Parts: sequence; C-alpha cells; structure tokens
Amino acid sequence: MDRVRANRFAVSMLVAGGGVFLCSLGNALSRGGSGLAMTAYILGLLTIGLPIFYRLLDGEAGDRERLALACLLGVALYLVKVVHDAPSFTFTDELIHSFNVEQIREHSHLFHHNPVLKVTPYYPGLEGATSALVKISGLSTYTAGVILVGVARLTLIGGLFLLFERIGGSARTAGVAVAIYATNFNFLFWGAQFSYESLALPLLAIVLLMLVERERTPATVMGEWAAPLIVAIAAIVITHHLTSYALIVILVAVSLLLWWFARDWAPPNPWPYALLTFILVVCWLAVVAGETFSYLSNPLSEAVEALANTISGESAPRGLFQDNGAAGPTPIGARAVALIGVALLAVGWIFGIRATWKRYRDRPWPLLFMLASLGFFLALGLRLAPAAWETGNRAGEFFFVGLAFVIAAAGMWELRWPSRRAAPWMLTAAFGFVFIGGVISGWPWDAQLAKPLKVSAEGKTISSPPLALAEWAKEEGPEGNYAAATADANLLMVPGGRTVTTGKNPDVEDMLTNPTLEPWQLRMLRKNDLRYVVTDRREIAGDGLQGYFFPLIGDERFDKLLFPGVATKFSKVPGAARIYDNGLISVYDLGGRP
Repeated sequence: MDRVRANRFAVSMLVAGGGVFLCSLGNALSRGGSGLAMTAYILGLLTIGLPIFYRLLDGEAGDRERLALACLLGVALYLVKVVHDAPSFTFTDELIHSFNVEQIREHSHLFHHNPVLKVTPYYPGLEGATSALVKISGLSTYTAGVILVGVARLTLIGGLFLLFERIGGSARTAGVAVAIYATNFNFLFWGAQFSYESLALPLLAIVLLMLVERERTPATVMGEWAAPLIVAIAAIVITHHLTSYALIVILVAVSLLLWWFARDWAPPNPWPYALLTFILVVCWLAVVAGETFSYLSNPLSEAVEALANTISGESAPRGLFQDNGAAGPTPIGARAVALIGVALLAVGWIFGIRATWKRYRDRPWPLLFMLASLGFFLALGLRLAPAAWETGNRAGEFFFVGLAFVIAAAGMWELRWPSRRAAPWMLTAAFGFVFIGGVISGWPWDAQLAKPLKVSAEGKTISSPPLALAEWAKEEGPEGNYAAATADANLLMVPGGRTVTTGKNPDVEDMLTNPTLEPWQLRMLRKNDLRYVVTDRREIAGDGLQGYFFPLIGDERFDKLLFPGVATKFSKVPGAARIYDNGLISVYDLGGRP
C-alpha cells in the first residue's frame, strides 16, 4: 500500500510539474505577445490544483501522503510566482526589501534608512536572515531571497496542515483545509513575494501550532514550550508589524474562549503570551519602530473615513476589479469566475458553520475559526470603499485561515454520505472556480502574466527604459539623492544602487507630473537635498507594478505620454545639466543649487 501511495504521489509531482511548465509557457507567450498566453496559464494553474485537491478528498490517501500533497501544492504555486519574472525581483515591495538587504550588507548594521518605504528597515527579520544567508553562502540577494521565502512557504503549509489536523482530528480535513487556504486572494503572488509578511505569516502559523500542542502536553513538562514560543513571538514582532498585531488579537481571543470553557475543561490559557506579545510590540514601537505610527495612522484613518462616507452615501463605492486606476480592464468572463468563486465560498461557509458547530461547538479553536471566517466576509465589504480596500485585502489573508477550516468541515460532512458518489467531482469543480477566482481577485488581470524587461534585436539585448536607467546609474551615474517616479525609483534602488525619493511625502509625484516649474518645487528639492531629478514622460512610470517593462502589443497605457514640459522645465534651472537621456527618461543634475 505504501508503494502504491508513493507511486501516486510521484504521478502527482509529475502532473504538478507539468502545470508549472504550462504557467511558465504562458509567461513566455505573454512576453511574445501571443493571444494563447492566458489560456496556457489558466490551464497550468488548474493542472496543479485540481488533481491534488481530488486526491486530498480521497479516503484512501494516507496521512503522510496528504501532508506531502499539501506541501506539493504550496511549492508548485510558489514556483508559478518565481517563474513569473525570474531571475529578477519586479514587485514593488520586493525591490524595497532588496534595497534593505543591500544596505545591511554594505553597512554591516540594521535599520539603515529606506527613502521609499521608511518603516521597512525597522522590521528587519526578513532582510537580516537574507543578508546572513548571502554572507554564508555567497549567493545573490535574489537567489537567497527566493530560497528563504520558499522555505517560509513550506513552513506555512506544514504549520497549517498540522494545526488543522490537531484541531480537527483528521488529516483528511487538514489537507482539504490547506488546499482551500491556497485559494485565498493573496496566496499566489502577494504572499509569495520577497516581503516581510511572507516570513511573518508562517511564523504566526507555527506559534498557533505550538499553542495547540502545548494544550496536549502534560503539566509537568509544559514549561518546555516557553522558550520556543517566546523566540517565535519575538521573531514575528521584529519581522512584520501587522502580523504581530494580528497575533495579539488571536491570543486574546483564544484566552477569552479558554476562560469561557474553563468550567468544563481547563487547558493551559495562553494569556501570559498575549501579554508578552503586547509588551514586546509596545517596546519595539517605543525603542525602534516609532515611524510605524505615522505609517499606519494615515491609511487607517483614511480607510475608516472612506468606509463611513461610502456607507452614508457621501462618496461612491469603489468598483469591483479596480485598483488605483492603472490596471487594464478585467474581461467579463474573468469577473464572472471571480464572483462565482466568492459565491461558492459563501455557500461553503454556510454549510461549514453548521458542520463545525455540530461537531466542535464545545472546543475553543474551532469556534475561533468560525469567528475568523465571518471576519473574512466582513473584510470583503471594505473592498467597496476606495481608501479601505487595501486594509480589507490585507486582513483577508488572516481571516482565511478560519474560513478554510470551516469550509473543509463542510466538505467532510458532504463526503460522509455514501449515496453522494459524485461529491468528490462536484467539490473539485467548485474548488477550481474558487481557486481561479481567487487568482483573478488577488492580482490585476493584466499583471497576471509577465512582460518583457529586455528584448533582443539584431543580436543585441535592449533593456526597457527604466531598467536601462538603472543600469546606467549602477555603472556611471553619480552618487547622491535622486527624485523619481515610482517605477523608476524602485529600479534605481535595486539594481541601480542609488538613494531615491518618490511618492507624496515629499511631493515628488506631483512635481514630476506638473508641466510647469513652480517655486514650491524648488523649495522642496532644496529642503530634501535632491540634486538629481529623473523625468519620465510615460504615464505608467507611476505604476509600481507594471511601469518597469516594455509595452505589449495593444496595451495603450504604455503609449500615453505626459506633456513635454514635465521634462524640459528642469532645463530652466540655472546651472542645471541633462546628464542622461534614453528618449523617454532623462536625468537632470541641478548642481546642488535648485
């Protein structure tokens, strides 16, 4: 029997590998402008997900095989992200964190200033681990980062599987729950990028697993859990702010639930660890990461205000399948699949609440998952408020842990009935809709597939305009402070290796899109010691997700240019000189006296 299961798992690996190949083929076709690219990509995702999910439903699969299948699903989907733009980081957060790694390597200390996202150096867990791996192994930052996030992805999958198994009492439920969790909107790309949450969330899963295991430990040896729990909690606190806050909420909720159930059953209450986490978070904010207050306060206050205005009717709700206006339109068919996926999640949740309550109503952790599953649908409402959608998107990834368990309980309830022989096929089909719907909802439609950073012509390789700028800066560009649009700024940091200011604080964004030179611009440049100004006539230069690439055929956004004055106005500054020009992008040296 073990040999048969091993052979089946080998087949699953082969099929999943074929799915990754199809996704890679889709990216290659996309770079070439083929209309078949999206078809190959979607087929690749389904080839990865559907066979694994169907096998996880099978009652004959062994516990170890289920764990292996869950890990295979996580790794295969992570490879889909890796092949998207390998061998380079191209997501905005990745470039920001890569810059932090390079600063640690260069200066041999943490907390070095990041001019684009100032809060990130104060949470150096990811960058510190990556820089250590680079130093020990000699690998590049990209390679070390891919390995580290890949290990974190495996840790997340393994941690969730064991957590669900301990709480649900079934490896079958655990495997299905992990597969459902992989359908959450952020799993494929956002949660797999080189960013601090990609490490902090797996650590959170490990903390929860340790707490559940601690409840099963004899009182005489329970103290042995203290050291690993303290280390893991401290690691979360120094790695990612939002995950540490989520951990406090979870620990407080578990403590209250365990207190409520103490009359009948008295497992060890984790309230000391809730208090410890709170103290560590406050100390870290007070001593190291005070910048976090201003970083989070404005978006949160704007989110609350936007939600209130949307509810009251003072402002129009945000349209579905829209970001900040940079993304291209999502096709009607793709929108339909995404909405069907959400509807199926809601149906599964309704049946799951019933099944979970019937089986686990006297146990705290399943009840916590029920509350979290409700939180997911409440967080969906935040997506309708323009300034609150990102808050809802971030929160959904945490709430989905509970939703995955609840829906898995519903699936197991459905499979209990022998007369429903078609149930595995029906559940697998539903999984396919939810899976692809989550992919569509979690990432802009026209960013699902790769775009070219470099092209070959007449035996020569040509870099995209912003990448050519970064290559010039690395080889010939003067050191100093640069002002640039978002996409140019990110590449100027990595791989350009230059210090760059972008965004609205200071207001570089409006300065670079204003066709006239105004006194406030000169004052801002002088105040922030911005000697070098990068002008980019492409409107898409402000898009930190897609502004790095060559345009694909038919993508009109890349053809939209700003008024010529946005660039030529800096030539009017006394003593200014244009030191770089590639047609669309120019660099002006203002001589240190703007």
